[in-house]
Amino acid sequence: MPDMEVLLTRLRTEPGETPGGKILRVAMCPESLKSACTKLGIPRLRHHDLRHLFATRCIESGVDIPTVARWLGHKDGGALAMKVYGHLRNQHSQEMAKKVKF
Repeated sequence: MPDMEVLLTRLRTEPGETPGGKILRVAMCPESLKSACTKLGIPRLRHHDLRHLFATRCIESGVDIPTVARWLGHKDGGALAMKVYGHLRNQHSQEMAKKVKF
């Protein structure tokens, strides 16, 4: 996500920040997300929503589900991720099939 990369790069280079330093303490995340959503006037986001977005974007980009499951810390070989995200693979496959010309 190019816009996110620009934002995080800017935050890391602000005065007083060290390159490679942490952007935000984990304990501050829920309140920071809530505050940002309120300021933007959008429904509340939780870290789980961002985790779901990450997994969805990975799968839609072509990363296989077992790999995404490992990145998410799942130990079941991708069984849970397949139940949750398996439909994305079908949608992606159908979209790709539309590109094939005979």
